[in-house]
Amino acid sequence: MINLTRGVPAVESYALDEFVAAFKSAIAEDGNRAMSYVASPGYPPLIEWIAAEEKVRTDQVLIGNSSLEFLHFISMVETEPGERVFLESPSYDRANLLMKRRGLETVGIPLRTDGVDLDVLESEIKKGRPKFFYLIPDFQNPMGTTTSLEKRRAIAELARKYDFRVLEDVPYRQLRYSGEDLPTIASMAPERVIKMSSYSKTLAPGLRIGVLIGDTDFLNRVKVYAGNTYIGPVSPTQALTYQFLKLGFFEPNLKKIHALYGPRLKKTLEILDAELPNAVYPKPEGGFFVGVTLPEGNDMETLLPRAKEAGLNLTDGRGFYLNPEDGRRFLRIPFCGLNETELEKAFGVLLPLLSR
Repeated sequence: MINLTRGVPAVESYALDEFVAAFKSAIAEDGNRAMSYVASPGYPPLIEWIAAEEKVRTDQVLIGNSSLEFLHFISMVETEPGERVFLESPSYDRANLLMKRRGLETVGIPLRTDGVDLDVLESEIKKGRPKFFYLIPDFQNPMGTTTSLEKRRAIAELARKYDFRVLEDVPYRQLRYSGEDLPTIASMAPERVIKMSSYSKTLAPGLRIGVLIGDTDFLNRVKVYAGNTYIGPVSPTQALTYQFLKLGFFEPNLKKIHALYGPRLKKTLEILDAELPNAVYPKPEGGFFVGVTLPEGNDMETLLPRAKEAGLNLTDGRGFYLNPEDGRRFLRIPFCGLNETELEKAFGVLLPLLSR
């Protein structure tokens, strides 16, 4: 089977030799603390490092076992069932699931090629202010879109004007293969925005390290809930990550994975441009995904089993929409896990199954 499903980093991206060196250093320098309970907010040396990089105080940094778990904690601490929250449409399928599981009134804001539809966003705010708006502005999962500078500024202003929180999830931000970085929404409205990220895409998902950056009162509420849930996040991987950063391994490794993933994105777009001219999709400059709205005549209901029978596993695009019917023709292509030859083979199986 060819797996064109999850956005999991390629195993060849893992810096295994550097991980060995970093873990040895972590144990040699601080083994007793690294192997013991490290209560929430997390391993102090890593918190200090992140705070210095982000130019914030250490009490504005919280470390946990993935940003997804933080999203769950935030939903439990900051909302009550029935309250409104906004997400992009489409959005990360597990974010959709968590919000529904909490019993929240979930509102999907349509996503365009340069970010959400601002008219719909403000219209929905006027109907009922959300507790928060969760979005992924850089190389969005599942679409691959990047929110424009103008829309980032507008979202920051709307959060101020209507007094709601923005949860800015940026796990793919450092995976830019071309073009120029845009400022974060958090930099425009730090009092209204909580920035979320992780080391899953830039180092390895098995480390299970998520990071929250924001105002102290908000983080303290999440910290208490986190501490009562697991005492503290996993400490050995935090110590390993700190040493990985301290020993200067991060930037060379980031360049390596840019060189690994950039050609895969290029190949994906080349195939789509040549073979699916009637499909609608963005032209990402980074990240892991290209989200494709397939031409009329395609339907996940029939495509998924036919693809599996042909030897290709796909993700059901309906899960990325709060209303699953909206995703019947939506296909997320995670190019990260397959090299260029493997991508050609995957498309060779997929394309004959599609109405084009």
